[in-house]
Amino acid sequence: MLNYKVILFVLGQLLFLEAIMLAACCGVGFIYHENTLVDFGIPTFICVSLGLLFHFLGGSKNQGMGRRDAFLIVSTTWLLFSIIGMLPFLLSGIVTRPSVAFFETMSGFTTTGATALNGIDALPHSILFWRSLTHWVGGMGIVFFTIAIMPNADASEQKMFTAESTGLKIGKLHPRVRSTARWIGGLYVFLTLACIVSLYLGGMDTFDAINHGFSTMATGGFSTHQDSIAFFHSARIENILMVFMVLASLNFTVLYLGLFKKHWKDMWKDDELRVFLGIVLTIALIGMLVLYFRDHRTLSDAARLSFFHTIAIQSTTGFTTENFMNWDPSTWIFVAFITIVGGCAGSTSGGIKCIRILTIWKAIVNEFRLILNPHAVFPLRINSQPLPPAVVRNVFVFVACYFGLTLFGSIALMAMGLSMMDAVSCCITTLSNVGPGYGHLIGPLDSWNVLPDAALWINSFLMLAGRLEIFSLLLPFVPDFWRDNFLYEENSHRNDAYRNDGC
Repeated sequence: MLNYKVILFVLGQLLFLEAIMLAACCGVGFIYHENTLVDFGIPTFICVSLGLLFHFLGGSKNQGMGRRDAFLIVSTTWLLFSIIGMLPFLLSGIVTRPSVAFFETMSGFTTTGATALNGIDALPHSILFWRSLTHWVGGMGIVFFTIAIMPNADASEQKMFTAESTGLKIGKLHPRVRSTARWIGGLYVFLTLACIVSLYLGGMDTFDAINHGFSTMATGGFSTHQDSIAFFHSARIENILMVFMVLASLNFTVLYLGLFKKHWKDMWKDDELRVFLGIVLTIALIGMLVLYFRDHRTLSDAARLSFFHTIAIQSTTGFTTENFMNWDPSTWIFVAFITIVGGCAGSTSGGIKCIRILTIWKAIVNEFRLILNPHAVFPLRINSQPLPPAVVRNVFVFVACYFGLTLFGSIALMAMGLSMMDAVSCCITTLSNVGPGYGHLIGPLDSWNVLPDAALWINSFLMLAGRLEIFSLLLPFVPDFWRDNFLYEENSHRNDAYRNDGC
């Protein structure tokens, strides 16, 4: 049965993290002489009060956590963080619709980057920093981030880590999850600082550099300006962002081994990395040729625009320098494709992930080979390692759920009056945590504020489903989740092993 004391105890610990984030925004407001006592002071007080209450009700030790407890903790954490996190938007008076405030906060924590705000340039510095900070913490993962910084996590950290990253090939740098989290967290902080310094040297002021550094490494896409990166009119800044967007899209375990352990050959042998880079280069070159021959851009402009937007979209960062819906319509299908694919597993990017695309492709090839050679044995391998059947099954179920949610979400949005293109575009871009739409009503530079409240709630749900890899969010909706199922708990370790082996 569910251990509610453990659940409350862990939620109490996690809420202290959000209290620290909110307090940091109070500090930013103080620096820029903004009155943030109400806007961020009240949410901070709520976080601390709830954290202490949950800590008291949960007891003093985090023991006896089951697999179902971990899944419920993860899904509840993201919802609770977003509910409290939307309060600064409402208390400041910037937003009057709760659906808009929740959408904006969920977009921040899930690193989607779709915004429902207008007049971003005029927003207080504290609010702009809050948006970017939700990106940065959400990019690493709220639970993952907490495991890395909390000194009192125990054996239950494995279950929480697995629940937040269901199905991902994260990899381990150390037998203990907490040590792995700290190594990867250190790399995340290092790359963020490197990105901030590079953007500052590239021409941004300090505040813009910090916010865009947070957004870039989280592959989020929130900007401090309504025009996004187009505001700066700088090819140098675009080049810097492209480098760090690519780095943020790679598996951080592989990236760590390459950057700090100098295992460059092993890094290049990673099948998923080569698939990701192959897709980026192929789509960018196609886009460049279309822009050059069909839209009659200069070759340098065509290359710059195509490579920047291809990397921004496939990394699921979503930065834009112009409205790509004005490009030749033949490019739209490629935008949709890389929106769905996304980056690598174990990164901060969203989408289906290249490892799943690779797994599906190899499974299809193997099936044709088996039809021709029915008695042969063709093991499905990635990085020279055989994939267990449970992993392959998990991939196909995930993809089925992805397109199922897209279908039902699109039908719901069309019932509200959106065109098919807008409805499908909204669902794919939120479920993949990309941000820019590619429809007529919601384009790359448009605010989602024009959507009705119900549409914003639906897309908020899709953003969270995409960030939690679908399963973690949908499991509580399965009736068996709430029943005492001993077989379920008995097989949890086996399922963990399968999922941590591959996709």
